[in-house]
Amino acid sequence: MKNAAFYDVHCHLMNLSHPAFVSIIESLRHRPREVIYSQIASFEYLASSMLKRGGEKVRNLLAVMDNDCADILFLMEDDLAGQFEDAKNAKFKEPAPLRDGSLHIGELSFDSLVLTPLVMDFSTPSTLTPDTYYKRPPRKPIEAQIIDIVYAIRRYRADRPQGFLRVYPFLGVNTKNYQAEGLLAYLEKWFAGYKKDESEFERRFMSMSANAPDCTPESYGLFAGIKLYPPLGFDPWPDDPAEREKVEILYSFAESKGIPITTHCDDQGYRIIPLEESLLFTAPARYKPALEKYPNLVLNFAHFGKRYIRMIGGRAQEDWRAQIVDLVLVYPHVYTDFSFTAGEPSFYGELAGLLDSLSQDEAEKLSHRILFGSDFMVNLFKVRSYRDYYELFSQSGLAEEMKLRFCSENPRVFLFGSGE
Repeated sequence: MKNAAFYDVHCHLMNLSHPAFVSIIESLRHRPREVIYSQIASFEYLASSMLKRGGEKVRNLLAVMDNDCADILFLMEDDLAGQFEDAKNAKFKEPAPLRDGSLHIGELSFDSLVLTPLVMDFSTPSTLTPDTYYKRPPRKPIEAQIIDIVYAIRRYRADRPQGFLRVYPFLGVNTKNYQAEGLLAYLEKWFAGYKKDESEFERRFMSMSANAPDCTPESYGLFAGIKLYPPLGFDPWPDDPAEREKVEILYSFAESKGIPITTHCDDQGYRIIPLEESLLFTAPARYKPALEKYPNLVLNFAHFGKRYIRMIGGRAQEDWRAQIVDLVLVYPHVYTDFSFTAGEPSFYGELAGLLDSLSQDEAEKLSHRILFGSDFMVNLFKVRSYRDYYELFSQSGLAEEMKLRFCSENPRVFLFGSGE
């Protein structure tokens, strides 16, 4: 059975020039107890990343991030096509997923792979001044990332005009970085001419190449959604009236156009604000007032709300997964993706158990709101390769009907459905 497209709704086109490494280093230096506490649950895979085989996982991650963004696209496609398989790495149980012009997942096959790389707004300067000779915190304007991604798409289209990928990025937004008028202008600039129409996005993507007219980045109209990241200081529902006004501008703009939003939703990741504040902003419950006022907001909680941090004594924290399910059952356009989280083989059994624990109607509703996401290249802390992540999904034991929902049918509605 051949289907139109496979969708990876959560990945990154991020190289070493994009993150603000000084900010995270200063956070580690100035909040050592908090950092140790917040990472204790994930110590096993962090230690493995740093120490096993000479830090093989970190070196593997850097082998991706040290590339130009266009080369990262080539790498992702080539990996799925089996070009990194050799005698040393021959651990694969199935033929390369991308073969004979199709992407094969179990008994399913697809004629294209849609990626929605999430642009993160690293432009928020750290509140911690570097204790170095050059004390000025580095600036990370988001426009530089956007230019890199536009160039990557143009080069991919020029070098591989028959390529398998379709790339529709999400725009990073942190309302704290703008005044109200500036925020609205920013949104209108990058979503000018936005249409919730997959054929229009594909037309724009296919028209790009190195030989295309030398347009400004915003003229391409490539952004298919918005990316929010609370650990960088975004508060989904601030108490301060001026900050509340700005998030309401964002939600009103997105809801009126049906623009999908993906928000970070696990307790790990890149963070420059205190842990307690980060957990408050990241929790799904923090979005409930926003959904009450904007009930047609198309909102995806990434990572299925996974909690890694354990309390003193080793007890796990209350999972955010239950909060997400509650919101899915009430609001018509709330979704969740399993990016990064599904890098553990046990995840799919847990997911099946969750669906079995619900009533038939609840399970049916939830199963139509779950999205495939990889979190590549961040997921290399958990898996060896982009291809490995696909193999875990292919071999998950999920019914083919469920696989099709998670990787094709649900993402298509999330990205391009009517929103009504």
